[in-house]
Amino acid sequence: MLNFIFFQPKHFFLFIPKQVSTLAWLGLLFIVPLFAQAQEGTLKIAVAANLLLPMEKVSALYQQEYNIRLMLIPGSSGKLSAQIINGAPYDVFISADMKYPEKIKRAGHTVTSPEALLRGGLVFWSNKPWEEPMSQWLTQQPIRSLAIAQPELAPYGQLAETWLKKQEIYDQVLPKMIFGESVGQVNQYIRSGTVEAAITARSAMHAEGLKNRGYWQPIALDEDGNATLDHGMVILANATADQYTIDQFIEFIKSPIAQKVFLDFGYTIP
Repeated sequence: MLNFIFFQPKHFFLFIPKQVSTLAWLGLLFIVPLFAQAQEGTLKIAVAANLLLPMEKVSALYQQEYNIRLMLIPGSSGKLSAQIINGAPYDVFISADMKYPEKIKRAGHTVTSPEALLRGGLVFWSNKPWEEPMSQWLTQQPIRSLAIAQPELAPYGQLAETWLKKQEIYDQVLPKMIFGESVGQVNQYIRSGTVEAAITARSAMHAEGLKNRGYWQPIALDEDGNATLDHGMVILANATADQYTIDQFIEFIKSPIAQKVFLDFGYTIP
């Protein structure tokens, strides 16, 4: 069995058999810095899954303007927060709420205080039309599957759970519920036809490949207004990019160019 040596140049991980020849070692030592250089000028942005689609467009605009690559790491806000607290070398974190950025700050893993970048809301989707009130329709119709994001990991899942409980139908629909790890996975269920109904981020109803599929309706948490979440952004203590590049990105994502992308996906600016 081959033994392996663990080699770590910056953030590139390589396993090298001890039996390689001297020439092979020299070749590897020449190639490894190229991988390290490939990460120079790259910003690593941990982003809540509901923001991935607009962030892909923002990323393209940013790279066109500054010729700096954005590496987007999508996931549920809870899962990304755990990775950051455990030392993940991300530069900026954009959460689906303010709770997780505040948690990371309390743990000492930020260099700035969280700020609200965007505001998003909930939307209900079904593959068939419904009748009002929606909550009553959900319990009376033969809906076999209802998807939401995991409340323990995803702020939109927690908000969906809160809405279902406020409608006093949570226990009735629980047996038919399918939990996605993130809003992104819930949207995949919608796209693939895996589920008959879902509660997800409102941005999904504006996304290509989703907006013309089935029926959409923004939902309210109470009579006073829509269920919304402020999306917090924070610069991380484990950042590896230089401060000038990070500041440049922060300025760009708050610019009218980037804001227009978010507005087109149904977000508002706090």
